[in-house]
Amino acid sequence: MENILVAAKLNNLRMSPRKVSLVASAVSRMSLPDAISTLEFAEKRAARYLFKLFKSAVSNAKSRGISEDSLKIKEILVGPGRTLKRGRFVSKGSYHKIMKRTSNVTLWLEGFKKEAKKDGK
Repeated sequence: MENILVAAKLNNLRMSPRKVSLVASAVSRMSLPDAISTLEFAEKRAARYLFKLFKSAVSNAKSRGISEDSLKIKEILVGPGRTLKRGRFVSKGSYHKIMKRTSNVTLWLEGFKKEAKKDGK
């Protein structure tokens, strides 16, 4: 049996990568069921979006015929997405930039395919 990688991506999440990577690094060392249950009850706002991403990755794996029991977290990548540039007018004709940062999150799961049932007696 060979390892099969399954990916799930979350692009342009309206949260800074620094905040998302706090939650991602906390669950990256856990087993998959522990990570999902931790994200479900975590207090951080980023946990809600990562929970949905994990569910999506597990669903992708099931559709490719990979058993849910064999899945492991291989890697979680959190990087910067597009930056929305806004601003605010202040005194004396000045302008202060407001950078609204976004994140791109990629989750890689690793697992084995289910054994095909053979017709036999």
